[in-house]
Amino acid sequence: MDNNAICRHPKYMGKLCWISALIHPENSQAIIDGSDNIQDDIAICDQCEIFSKIAERGFGRRAADQAIMATVIKLLEQLSLKKQRLQETADQLKQSLNQLSLLKYITDTLARSDSLEKSLRIILTGATSGDAFKFNRAAVFLYNGKTGSLEGKCAIGPENFEEAGRIWEEISRIPIDRLLEEILIEDEFIPCAVETLVNKVIITASETEHPFLQTIHDLKEKLIDISVGQFTDIDFSWWPSANRIAIVPLISEGKPLGIVIADNAITNLDVTPEMLEALKSLANACAPGLQNAILHNQLYIKIKQLEHMNELIKENEAYLVRHERLADIGTLATKIAHEFRIPLVTIGGYARRLFKTFGTDKFDMKMVKVIIEEVDRLSNITSEILEYSRSSKLNIKSCNINNVVNDSLEQLKNKLSSFGVETDRKLSKKSLKIKADPERLKQVVLNIVDNAVDAMGNGGKLTVKTIQQKEYVVLEISDTGHGIDNSGLANLFNLFYTTKNRGTGLGLPVSKKIIDDHGGYINVASSRGKGSVFSIKLPAEQTSLDD
Repeated sequence: MDNNAICRHPKYMGKLCWISALIHPENSQAIIDGSDNIQDDIAICDQCEIFSKIAERGFGRRAADQAIMATVIKLLEQLSLKKQRLQETADQLKQSLNQLSLLKYITDTLARSDSLEKSLRIILTGATSGDAFKFNRAAVFLYNGKTGSLEGKCAIGPENFEEAGRIWEEISRIPIDRLLEEILIEDEFIPCAVETLVNKVIITASETEHPFLQTIHDLKEKLIDISVGQFTDIDFSWWPSANRIAIVPLISEGKPLGIVIADNAITNLDVTPEMLEALKSLANACAPGLQNAILHNQLYIKIKQLEHMNELIKENEAYLVRHERLADIGTLATKIAHEFRIPLVTIGGYARRLFKTFGTDKFDMKMVKVIIEEVDRLSNITSEILEYSRSSKLNIKSCNINNVVNDSLEQLKNKLSSFGVETDRKLSKKSLKIKADPERLKQVVLNIVDNAVDAMGNGGKLTVKTIQQKEYVVLEISDTGHGIDNSGLANLFNLFYTTKNRGTGLGLPVSKKIIDDHGGYINVASSRGKGSVFSIKLPAEQTSLDD
């Protein structure tokens, strides 16, 4: 078969040329039989070299033939052009269908998102995945209505071509619906390099010439080229290698939520007006869901703040009640009189007996020792009452809570050793700085540890732990002693309450007052036979940005 009888168009290579078959009788039977091996798409013949040669042969013959041939050529040109436009329309329809399909996936997934961060990642993943929107990377800035500023919140996309090749190869094998579902179930996200830069960006209300803020104020999308002179004074270093950037406002109920920006810095594919319009469609479809996510996030923050306030109120409620009760001077005087009466009666009785037996062989030095002990007890009670009642004069300085703990335990090491108490120090490895009077805090630690040793009798384990919880430094002192019942817990910080035979009942109230004066809190958890845990919370020292 003549090579000219074979179609040379890439789409139909190997098929029989329809025009050639018409002029070669030996091939015409294939046309009559309707063979599948015939290329009969005559629209492509307009660009065919063989067809052009056949058409040229028609010139020089009679005028009618030439007119028919010219008409055929013209028809083929028009047919070819219409076919091209039809293909373009089909491609556009396919692109729109892909975008609509992806929009449905995105909005459906967005409706099931339980956090603002997930919602933002869902939107940006849609903008940068596959061929629907054709962007290499994208970011979201949220609008702060109180300050009038835009704050970078989330970004997705590679920083350079090498990173892009690795990421795109990985996600090319994952369907978009699965990518979105994985965002929903993820607990924590590791920011990419571009997102780390974006999260540091705040565009203040004073930057009125910034195109991002202008988009917010105009509520209209923009396509800018930051390489031109108009934007050379604006810092875009946080968005590496960028030139043309699409900017679209996120609008819900007529109010701006923020903006979405996107570009093709990696592939250098031109950002067309059609791509800008597609990004606008994405933003419009996602804005209501994003507004719900923002409101949900604000509500979550408010709830956490209320929970924290409620916790503080509960922690202080019992303290306030105790302070009100102990402010009653008459009650306090009664308690003091009661506590003084027993030692004074003892001292008085022994003193009278000594007076009668003084100078005789019945004089008992043991009675003198008892008197001295009772006098010492009265002195201790007096000192602790004064300590409790006087106004605080704290020697505040910056100190490490770990050092306070170590100094206190060192002071009690002989007692701990003699009572067979094992000490487990679980102190934070980092320095836990507080603004406090270290000597007063040592007094608190000594009181609590001393009580713990007494509660354990002979042997036991004392555990001392320090950690930081948000804005507080926490000291926990736990023992394996006999524990405290509910009645004891309710009275633990009341003046003169004690279960010890020789206790004053002032150590813990004084300790609590010292902690109160430092702006802290002290809690106790205990049950009979299981030991006790004293938790002390003190405000952590605030460090400046220059530290």
